[in-house]
Amino acid sequence: MKSVKWLAALPVLAFFSGGWLSSVAPTFVLGMPFLMVWNVSWLVLTSLIMVVIDRAEGDIDAPAAGGSQ
Repeated sequence: MKSVKWLAALPVLAFFSGGWLSSVAPTFVLGMPFLMVWNVSWLVLTSLIMVVIDRAEGDIDAPAAGGSQ
């Protein structure tokens, strides 16, 4: 397992830390409740993290270029 797969734990930790962080953060950000902004932001960041993991690990299962079929 490459070390890049450990990035998948980051969104999990972020979602669980959002509740604690919302108690010390401002009530509203951009007119929305802080926890909503936090969760939506990490929803998008989770997709980006999965793309990074896929790009790093995607070469393993790829068939060799120029192979016969």
